[in-house]
Amino acid sequence: KPSTQLLPSRDITRVAPPPPHLGVLACSPRHLIMPPQPALVAGAIGGAVLGVLLSALLIKKKEDRRVVVFASALAGGALGTMRASFGGASGARKDPTKRPAEPAVADLAAADPVASPERLRSALRRGALVVDVRAADSSELTNKSTAPVFEVVDGSLSAPYDKVNQTIPVGALGLLQQEKSAPLVVHCRSGARAGKAIAFLRGLGYTDLTNGGGPAVVDLREAYADAGLPWRPHNMGSVMRQLFDPKSSTFTYLLGDASTGEAILIDPCIDQIERDLALVEELGFRLTLMLNTHCHADHITATGEIKRRFQGTSKAPKSAISAASGADADRLIVPNETIKWAGGTRSLTALATPGHTSGCMDFQGGSAKTLYRSVHSQLFVLPDDTIVYPAHDYKGRLRSTIGGEKSSNPRLGGVKSVGEFVKIMADLKLSNPKMLDVAVPANLRCGVPDE
Repeated sequence: KPSTQLLPSRDITRVAPPPPHLGVLACSPRHLIMPPQPALVAGAIGGAVLGVLLSALLIKKKEDRRVVVFASALAGGALGTMRASFGGASGARKDPTKRPAEPAVADLAAADPVASPERLRSALRRGALVVDVRAADSSELTNKSTAPVFEVVDGSLSAPYDKVNQTIPVGALGLLQQEKSAPLVVHCRSGARAGKAIAFLRGLGYTDLTNGGGPAVVDLREAYADAGLPWRPHNMGSVMRQLFDPKSSTFTYLLGDASTGEAILIDPCIDQIERDLALVEELGFRLTLMLNTHCHADHITATGEIKRRFQGTSKAPKSAISAASGADADRLIVPNETIKWAGGTRSLTALATPGHTSGCMDFQGGSAKTLYRSVHSQLFVLPDDTIVYPAHDYKGRLRSTIGGEKSSNPRLGGVKSVGEFVKIMADLKLSNPKMLDVAVPANLRCGVPDE
């Protein structure tokens, strides 16, 4: 569309990293200047909207108090929560975090073109559900003024576009949109992937589809704002990468600080150890901390094996988990404890949200009643536009928001009482995770299996 203005993308994965010994990236425009906006990384229950939030890590930049939160969740309860200060189901599944390159704007002719502002306004006035087909981490930043940020529309549904199969996870759509005739606005960064996703949806019988472009399409920003859906900027810091293990449907998160070259892994899986370490090296980081949100029952953590590989070297990272979990680690975290990293410019602060397990950042010894109170008192009090990133998701979504969980979570959202939630969880009659007998004993020993 010739009249469409695009803002440049700054993707840290598209620039050649310096040699690892330099410890920083050659081109890293990640120290963002913008009005403070929160973001959240959280875990979600399979088979529901995002299910039960488990543990949270809230991240703020020391100078400008930016916010990002990581939380994990699983069917049965929440683990625990960690707030972090940030400087400057089983069986193989598709990896929803694979990042297709944004096609050239000229390629839009092969799919649905970006809508005019008038058409977008019409769809939004009719109450269209906004569907976001992007990845959900620092590979998708756009420029707002002079600072690259990750921008999100309130209430949008994450359903990432799979470039290889040219699909999006329609199971995610079914959670919030039951009628194929209901209006949908689909967006990515510039509208290219959105156009291709619309072509896929049209083939499935969806009829009221609008290409909403994305945050890089300047002449549509006002249309979103007029509908009360402005693009809200979120500071990802230097690097926040979302990774996925198809076997256990577990998300792992890599946080990196370009200034110091330090990095943290959250919930690493043993089956993905080569991938994770290769990414850390590719980006020129040095892994300093590996944090488990709880003693996992569906996979074995990679922390023990990573420590073994670096044993006796100056590069050996430390492991951390909640003291209440009963698991071994270099650092046992207690509620409200602050873990500083990146030369003291960033920090993680633990929030206790027991219920999923007693350790919370924990599964064993969980209580639905305790979980309900933890989520409502620790997580639902965060700003509604705080982004929620899952530790598990079985519908293909990459993120949600606190506001979305409060309104649409089928087990905890709306005005459900603690009694209703306890009954819902009891009626699910959930079976134990398939790796429970193997994973838990190993994870109690920092991921080292019994001899």
